[in-house]
Amino acid sequence: MKLKLLVLLLLCSVTNIFAQGAVIQGDEMLCPNSTGTAIVMGFIPYDTYQWQVKQYGATEFTDIEGATNSTFTYDAYTYSVTTIRAKVTQNGETLYSNELFIDSMVFLPIFYSTETTGNVTFDPDTLSYVLCDGATVVNTVGQPYTNVQWYKDGEPIAGATQQSYTITTPGTYYAVAAPESCPDSTQTTLPCSVVACSTSEVVAPVIDGDLMLCPNTSGTAQVTNNQTYDTYQWYFKYWFLSDDFAPIEGATSASFTYDWYTYDQALFKLVVTRNGQTYESNTIQIDSHNWAGLLVTHSFNENEVYVNPDNGNFMMCPGSTIQNTVGSPYTIVQWYKDGEPIEGATATTYTFTEPGVYTVTAAPAICPESTSTTPEIVVELRTDCEAGVNNPSFAGNITLYPNPASGMLNVKLNNNATADAYIIYDVTGKQLATGSLNGNLNGINIDNLAAGSYLIKIISANGQATRMFAKQ
Repeated sequence: MKLKLLVLLLLCSVTNIFAQGAVIQGDEMLCPNSTGTAIVMGFIPYDTYQWQVKQYGATEFTDIEGATNSTFTYDAYTYSVTTIRAKVTQNGETLYSNELFIDSMVFLPIFYSTETTGNVTFDPDTLSYVLCDGATVVNTVGQPYTNVQWYKDGEPIAGATQQSYTITTPGTYYAVAAPESCPDSTQTTLPCSVVACSTSEVVAPVIDGDLMLCPNTSGTAQVTNNQTYDTYQWYFKYWFLSDDFAPIEGATSASFTYDWYTYDQALFKLVVTRNGQTYESNTIQIDSHNWAGLLVTHSFNENEVYVNPDNGNFMMCPGSTIQNTVGSPYTIVQWYKDGEPIEGATATTYTFTEPGVYTVTAAPAICPESTSTTPEIVVELRTDCEAGVNNPSFAGNITLYPNPASGMLNVKLNNNATADAYIIYDVTGKQLATGSLNGNLNGINIDNLAAGSYLIKIISANGQATRMFAKQ
């Protein structure tokens, strides 16, 4: 008899496990040209498996052809910015897993900045730096390329594995580098040619400036070799076009200030004259920071919170929560409720515990003035909640009377049901009162409540149920 009871309990436990749906885990952030794998967790197999995908901006999941095993391997190119889940069947019942949002790492093309010291000029005819005695050229690979190996004349330079490398002798230099998060995603910089200077006088201008700009900002380029010239004229072209350099109207000083929008992806050079001779500077490339739009992901108990399909609002039960997380690279954050900043709510994750109209304003740390604000996130209160009910019959055993009530609200538990406690909320979800319950008939004093509608949650070892009542 004990063995039969144990088998029955095990079968009930297995049934409850499957009734909760499948649980999947997998790789959510992929490196370029890599693959990830998701797997249905658990030790008991389902009858069938079908992986599904929802493209970014779509509203429906679709089946993935051939993805009918408990694991699914996907590539970064096809499945970046998609949501996947597993549809499984067990004993004729169809269940759906939790959802995984798949994204991939995105990096700016590799580049290096150049800083010179001493007597260094750039020869535009040979595209080489002319290095005189004691002078140096320092090349620095930009972020996020931190795994670096520098080369000279095609051979790796022993120990030259830092982002910056100081050139002191002639040669052709370049770096092979990758982000630390994706060490196999290597890229190679453009070569940097360095030649020794001749004994003739070098008077060509050397320019440098702000190479990486934040949105809606400006930068300045200037002559850096401490020489003055008779005339100045700045030129530009876009590196991805074959057009010739064009003069910039009004840019006729030793420095030039430019905006991020007009000159993003532009190359600059400076042409000067001195004593009737014309000289041309090195070129520099201007770029601007770019990132994905502000995105907030939401996590909640689907038994207590759902999204209203008619207006997209969240509907939550009293006492439930919605966890919200701002996506990278937005790390400077302020959350708002009903148009007012929430004190202390400056982390990337914030939890909603009550109804309201929420927004978040955030910016990347690298460009703190480049803020974005989400559309309004509306959270409303549900009045049909029976969250946490383990025994469905428990909710039917509760009677409230009189309803509407005045000074005393009676809670009657039928069919020998018992309860341990109660919580009273107003219609905004704010908790107003709590207390204990004993026996099958309890009177709750509601004299201190104002006239209006309220929710009462009845809590017992057998489950929970929420009911609405009115105070006269």
